[in-house]
Amino acid sequence: MSSTPAPILLPAATPAELLARLEFGRDGSGAAERLRFPLQLLAGDATEDWLAGGPVETLAAEPGLQLRRSGDYLFGLLSVPAAQSVDMERAGYLAYGRLLRLLRERGYPHALRLWNYFHEVTGGDGDDERYRRFCVGRYDAIAAPGFEQQLPAATVIGTFEPGLQVGFLAGKRPGIPVENPRQVSAYRYPREYSPRAPSFARATLLDRLLLVSGTASVVGHATQHPYDAPAQLRETVENLRALLAEAQRKHFAAEPALRWQPRALRLYVRDAAQAASLRALAEALLGTPLPLSVLHGEICRRDLEVEIEGVFEAS
Repeated sequence: MSSTPAPILLPAATPAELLARLEFGRDGSGAAERLRFPLQLLAGDATEDWLAGGPVETLAAEPGLQLRRSGDYLFGLLSVPAAQSVDMERAGYLAYGRLLRLLRERGYPHALRLWNYFHEVTGGDGDDERYRRFCVGRYDAIAAPGFEQQLPAATVIGTFEPGLQVGFLAGKRPGIPVENPRQVSAYRYPREYSPRAPSFARATLLDRLLLVSGTASVVGHATQHPYDAPAQLRETVENLRALLAEAQRKHFAAEPALRWQPRALRLYVRDAAQAASLRALAEALLGTPLPLSVLHGEICRRDLEVEIEGVFEAS
């Protein structure tokens, strides 16, 4: 049995006010706090609320940009239209260049969590694949000495609508990157996956919140159980457990009784027909009630069928 995700309370959020509402699977209302992503909802709740300490301010809109800020946090959505996202290398480069300038200018220089959604993520062959071109453009925009040690949690998922959306949470202070001992850090992937390695951390720790990147059936750097969605989901859950254990070992060793509580989880599935069975399997593996939404999306490797991301809280 799935539960409705509780609002995610960012550290120092007193008094708590709605900073952003992430919305999936339906047309947005146009309200300033709603950030809409064009993915079909297959099960669960279509929205996810993030709270920060008030007052919350909606910043002046620019073309293709929504911004909300409160205290230490800035939430936003950068949208690139279809005509400007045909060349994904250029689109990624320009979007991330604009994003970095924006964060510096607004006084929130530390990216904490990113969501990247674009059409036909695995379209194209070899190094012409759209995901690989995006990785090149993103890397070229953000690369600087030591940048790998400051990377945020991130997700890349293919949508079924043209265009590129980059959702982001940024802060005045940095989070703490967390890596998974079962996996090679994405920024160290070998050349076979892309001319430039993917640029993200496996998770970002904010006080007692762990913002978990899109996590799939990858051990080391290799796909496990190609094209087998249930087996991949089991492997993915093992990766989640290893990541949570690593965060506890490194940052909460003095609290042996600590438990990680899921506050919001998203399961992306390539095959919508398997949504119900995969949701049931996720609940069997992770327990119930589970704040889980299931979305129809394309994973960034052709042999991957599922991916999970989410937010956990140490308690």
